[in-house]
Amino acid sequence: MPAATTGGAAGVGGAARAAADSATVVVDVNLHRSAELSDNRGALRIYDQDLRVEYRRGGRGAGLDAGQVTLDGQPLRRAVSGKGAVSYRLGREGTENAQTREDPWVSLANAGGPGLAATLARVKLAPFPVVTQPTPGQGALRTEDLTVVMLPPVAGMWYRVSLRGSGDQVLATDVGQGRWVFPHALLEPLSPGGVRILIEVETSCGDCEVGPHLRANWSSRVEMEVPITLL
Repeated sequence: MPAATTGGAAGVGGAARAAADSATVVVDVNLHRSAELSDNRGALRIYDQDLRVEYRRGGRGAGLDAGQVTLDGQPLRRAVSGKGAVSYRLGREGTENAQTREDPWVSLANAGGPGLAATLARVKLAPFPVVTQPTPGQGALRTEDLTVVMLPPVAGMWYRVSLRGSGDQVLATDVGQGRWVFPHALLEPLSPGGVRILIEVETSCGDCEVGPHLRANWSSRVEMEVPITLL
């Protein structure tokens, strides 16, 4: 009898967990974008942007119809597959006045659909970093160290700074507090002329609670180029 009682309790607990899982909606957010810094006020020239959002019951199955979905107020395009799965996309539309930004948090809202309530989630997406040095088009002597300065990196994000021109890629050293340095010994062998500083930023979360019965998986990567001239 005790064994049967224990098994019954476990069965009830398992049913409760299954019910809780089925009530939870998981939002999958994937973003990749690239741009060039075009002036010293943070204006960007967007090369490419691809954002994909899907809502799934319990994190499984086909994407649900979530009604209209917006990212910081900007509507996403709704796409329906041949099997009825719904996803939401955003490309380069609406990026004419894109700017660098410090805050990685954005609001993802949906109006609700069949069997899915309206929700508001705050998700963390890699921003184009705010660079204060060097400015686009600036000249840099190969006989001196080249320092890249941006607002201090946001916790929980991965950054890499490199320089690309004719020849091999050169990596900068992170010296902390938003400063990366290319030692002159690495610059001197490079040919003079136009090169690009490439700043890469990534962030992700495998299972983040963003609201009641609402969790999110997100993955984002941005690449920003700063054109300069080696002298």
